[in-house]
Amino acid sequence: MGCNCGKNRQANGNTVAAAKPETYEVVLPGGKVPFKHSALETVKVIANRYDDAVVRERSSGRIVHESTKTSAAASN
Repeated sequence: MGCNCGKNRQANGNTVAAAKPETYEVVLPGGKVPFKHSALETVKVIANRYDDAVVRERSSGRIVHESTKTSAAASN
C-alpha cells in the first residue's frame, strides 16, 4: 500500500497532502538567518535579542516584525 507519511485521510479514503505550516525566520543585516520556526511569537522573541533583525515569512519574504533593538550605526 505504501507510506502515508505527511498525508491526511479524507472520509472517502483518499489521501491529500497535509498543509505545511508557514515558517518564519530571523534575518540579520547581511542576510544571515540564525533561526527558523513555525511559531511567529517564538521567532519574534528571538529576533528581539538581536540588533536590527527582522522576521519574515519564508514563503513570501514579507517582513512581519522588526527588532525592538537598533544598533548605534542604524540610528545615526
